[in-house]
Amino acid sequence: MNNKGYVSPETSERIQNIINDLNYKPLHSARKLATRKTGNIGYIIWESHFSEVEMFYSQIFLGMEYAARESDYYILLTTVKDDFDPKTDLPRFLKYNDVDGVVLAGRVPHSLVEYLDKQRMPFVLVDYGIPGKIYNSVLIDNYNGAFSAVESLIQSGRKRIAFVGGTFSHPSIKERFRGYKEGLESYNLISDGHLKKYTYLEDAETSREIGEKGVSILLTEKLLPDAIFCCNDTTALGALTEIQRKKLKIPQDIAVVGFDDIPTAAFNLPKLSTVRVPKLLLGKEAFKLLNDVIDNPRLPAQTRLISTEFIKRESS
Repeated sequence: MNNKGYVSPETSERIQNIINDLNYKPLHSARKLATRKTGNIGYIIWESHFSEVEMFYSQIFLGMEYAARESDYYILLTTVKDDFDPKTDLPRFLKYNDVDGVVLAGRVPHSLVEYLDKQRMPFVLVDYGIPGKIYNSVLIDNYNGAFSAVESLIQSGRKRIAFVGGTFSHPSIKERFRGYKEGLESYNLISDGHLKKYTYLEDAETSREIGEKGVSILLTEKLLPDAIFCCNDTTALGALTEIQRKKLKIPQDIAVVGFDDIPTAAFNLPKLSTVRVPKLLLGKEAFKLLNDVIDNPRLPAQTRLISTEFIKRESS
């Protein structure tokens, strides 16, 4: 049954037919004893990432689940608190050594990463990196995604392009801001004071409220922005709301672009232009990389970069 040792094709076929007739499935706990593996993979995200609005990380989880269906692994999901302490808040599947590896999605406590590293537990970071450390990770090509969004706005005639964002300590947001800035620079659209005048950054979890607040402040400028690039779709949806509240037309007066392509983006009024991140692919790639690490613990740490695609809709 494990394809080990020699069995004649005839015998193998006869046994496989009996297995199919009886609908036999190996007992998971018995296989755990035989293989010394739990057959489980943990998926951990911060509580604040797991909300009805922020569906991004739920889609990554679904991608992992799809990939796991072709294997013998179960995916166990849990969240950790914002003020995480490994001494008191360790997820149960880590406390009882009930997983073979872990995927950490989005911004996660550095103390948790340090704990896993110390315990030599195989793990993969998704959409996150820790400065000065090299870990196995699956990242989005945030820079080129942002650059392409800004380039599209410029090519449609926009010149005063603003940036609105939250969670600026997150590496992905920093890369999106870098793509925005260098996109403007490549077309010579950054004059003295441009970034100070047309940038709103808040080091708090991204939200509609940040989008609304950012637009409200940007609209106090004498020369209004003619486009706004938001760090993600959730923020962009808030920006759209505030622009409409101020009785300005989208995209005639101000164009808006987000990032991620969450399901709500395509059904909003107006439909939101955005940078599509293949979230299911992120999850599948994370699962594959973690399997490689589990099977070959001595593999050097690697980063797999997932490409994005600009999606032009009504808001731009």
